[in-house]
Amino acid sequence: MEEDVEIKLIERRKLEAMRRRLKSAAPSPDPTRSDREVVESMLYDRGAEVLDAAYSFYPEQTGRLVGEIAAMVKDGRLKEKVSGGELYSIFRQVGLRFQLKTSIKVQDRGKLVDLSEKLGTRKDE
Repeated sequence: MEEDVEIKLIERRKLEAMRRRLKSAAPSPDPTRSDREVVESMLYDRGAEVLDAAYSFYPEQTGRLVGEIAAMVKDGRLKEKVSGGELYSIFRQVGLRFQLKTSIKVQDRGKLVDLSEKLGTRKDE
């Protein structure tokens, strides 16, 4: 009987220790981060490039939109990462149209080369 009580006490202590470790490991929202930093942490796949281009064309409107997206992240309504294409689509849907520098690369002799260079060298050969 005493062993059962001791075992339950040990289990309870271990469970409390696990809870404390889990609680300390959970990332808490950092109030010192700006809205832009919050949004940038949620971007992948050219997302930062799209955001920079949007700021260069429409700084005021982009700031407001970034504030809204950051609020969604902080509230927990937006939990998944946002790709560059999705972010670009959001900007286009609200009427902010801008161009991104794009290039098409092809593999030539083990290296990635711009398509324009590949077509240009083909004429020379």
